[in-house]
Amino acid sequence: MTDPSRAASPDAWVLTTDDPSPASRRGDHPLAALTGYHPTFTGNGYLAARVPAAGNGFAEAPVRTQFHVVGLYTGHAGEWSRKAGLPAWSTLDVGDDSGTFNGAFLPPTCERSSEHPVGGDWAAVGSPAPAAAARGIAHYRQSLDLRTGVITTEARWTSPAGRVTDVRYEVLTDRSRPHVAAVAVTVRPHWDGRLEVTDALDGRAATRVRDTRTGAGEGRIWLTTAAEGSGIPAALVSLLRGPAAHPYAESEGDGSVDRRVVADVVAGHLYTFTKYVGIATGHDADDPLALARTAAEEAARAGYRRLARDNFRAWQREWEGDIVVRGDARLQRQVRAAKFYLLTSAREGSPWSPSPAGLSSDGYNGHVFWDTETWIWPSLLAQHPRIAGSVLDYRVDRLDAARAYAAECGQEGARFPWESGLHGGEDTPAWAPFGRYEQHVSSDVALAFWQFWLATGDERWLREKGWPVLRAVADFWASRAVSGADGSYHINGVIPPDEYADEPNDDSVYTNVAARASLRFAAEAAAALGEPADPRWAEVADGLVVLFDERLGVHPEFAGYAGQLIKQADVVMLAYPWENPQPDEVTRADLAYYRARTHDNGPSMTDSVHSIVHAHLGDAKAAFEHTRRSVEPFLRAPFDQFAEGRTGGAFTFLTGHGGFLQVFLYGYSGLRWRPDRVELAPILPQELDGITLQGLRWRGRSFDVDIRPDATAIRLREGDPLPVGSCGRRYRVPSGGEITIPTRPPAPAR
Repeated sequence: MTDPSRAASPDAWVLTTDDPSPASRRGDHPLAALTGYHPTFTGNGYLAARVPAAGNGFAEAPVRTQFHVVGLYTGHAGEWSRKAGLPAWSTLDVGDDSGTFNGAFLPPTCERSSEHPVGGDWAAVGSPAPAAAARGIAHYRQSLDLRTGVITTEARWTSPAGRVTDVRYEVLTDRSRPHVAAVAVTVRPHWDGRLEVTDALDGRAATRVRDTRTGAGEGRIWLTTAAEGSGIPAALVSLLRGPAAHPYAESEGDGSVDRRVVADVVAGHLYTFTKYVGIATGHDADDPLALARTAAEEAARAGYRRLARDNFRAWQREWEGDIVVRGDARLQRQVRAAKFYLLTSAREGSPWSPSPAGLSSDGYNGHVFWDTETWIWPSLLAQHPRIAGSVLDYRVDRLDAARAYAAECGQEGARFPWESGLHGGEDTPAWAPFGRYEQHVSSDVALAFWQFWLATGDERWLREKGWPVLRAVADFWASRAVSGADGSYHINGVIPPDEYADEPNDDSVYTNVAARASLRFAAEAAAALGEPADPRWAEVADGLVVLFDERLGVHPEFAGYAGQLIKQADVVMLAYPWENPQPDEVTRADLAYYRARTHDNGPSMTDSVHSIVHAHLGDAKAAFEHTRRSVEPFLRAPFDQFAEGRTGGAFTFLTGHGGFLQVFLYGYSGLRWRPDRVELAPILPQELDGITLQGLRWRGRSFDVDIRPDATAIRLREGDPLPVGSCGRRYRVPSGGEITIPTRPPAPAR
């Protein structure tokens, strides 16, 4: 065991917090410096855990510790579904007969209770860490290794009886085994005596579950429960392994179960105890308890070292798609952290779509919004198309529900809901108007499906999955648009992406442009497959009104828009991601007009889009300013997690992470998907020395794009020759070879 008091060597892949205050080094005022502490989380795309300051177990503050698994939704007739949360499975407490390590992190008056507030949409952030009031804790350090997702916590603990123990925790969610997690604690006592070790499944963390049953025996503890209303079952099994220890006590109650063992320890020796956790739900097996038991037992037989090695290899494959930022170490950490958090909540083969908070919490009830397809998903597509394809399966599996929703509203085709949960019906709370009127989400879904086809060229996928969705969305818009007396078409009574415009409006420019593009996607897909295209698609697409103010030279947000304050990017998104055919002067005018009218406290994705559009226009300086604006006010220390707003909101906010990553994947590179080539328009802000996008994927090829001030190198790692377009010229990268194209010079300041 490493001495926890030894300073760690700097590692660009490891996010770390410790306590540098002199008082804490004396041991009488531990962790006083961590007043900005926000606990991180880790996951393998199937299950995840937020890990508190103690390094294991459950904590109520400063951000409530939650434990989620994909697809565990409630269901109530006449109400919207919500994400249900599991009991805390990471608890592995150590102590002597006077107290426990976890107890040192609790307020002095805190007692265990089954009463707790239910997690909600708006996680409080910015609170002091619970560790700030810890007793007997010194030489504290907690770190997240972005390469593996392992969270390590080290401290020297002095118990109430005065016994000193070095403690080290590792929490691992196995990327190679979706149903497996492990917690290892290594202790080095500076005393002789009896060490108590408690393995628990703690019901205090559980939310919106019922019929919880617990059990213990044969060296394991287990728990079964079910989501309220839907009845989806879930099971957890924990096996404890370690040095010779004697069973001491087992207890059950309040939806919790724990098993305590004692071991005789000698000063200076190391003792490691590991709990192997198996987790499964009714989505995975008819008998989730049997599956969870098998997962835990097989993990225990493999041992922690094997799990750690296999997990490392699985993450190593994911990190073949890296984003390297040269010249700004802080920005590099932020980029890798953003990518890590996205990957914690999605995996290949899992047909579930991440919500705005992913598996970190039940923020926004765990519902799926346009956040996935517009903000999160594109940052997966570029380097992880297999994961991106699995995410799209969520919409494919709910296409019938979208068809039923359209029919219920008197339209044809498929209308995807603004908020989607378990079954794909409209899950927006009744008080919010967005479920009724923010209908552009169907186009956002269509754009993701079209981009997947452009990026992968998978014709079988297009026929079996993409075409049915694209056709159904096109049918929806063809029936939703109404014709005017002059033969034009209009989409009336909608809310645009700007949610300050929360009353129904006519001819939202974003909605109409997106609908027009969706109609054309379907026609192009039909041509690619040799299928007939409905002639209504072209008629409506060609006739849809796209408002333009000739006097101002900009697109008004909707009919009657008078320049009022907007919440977030809307019209600016015509340029990206929709690539609306319009002159750069119009794009520049739209950007200037709406940037001045956008609320300063709006979400980070506005600045992400503004950065990408500035890069498209060649204004590298403004692009980099907006890159900073899209990340710095929203990151929470010490583990670089996004909050939804500058002062709070959903946490950890994957939507913000995804938008931020797009700045590098699609902004500075100018990357755009085409059926016959990859389009690039690289530019580099002078604040950076270079950007390298590693492991990009297009139609069976893997390639790198290395953007330097003078030129950009494109290296083909594997696959057939790569056709590239850039600034009106065509190039061809030979198999296993490399070419160089110009890096665009920054445009003159305006």
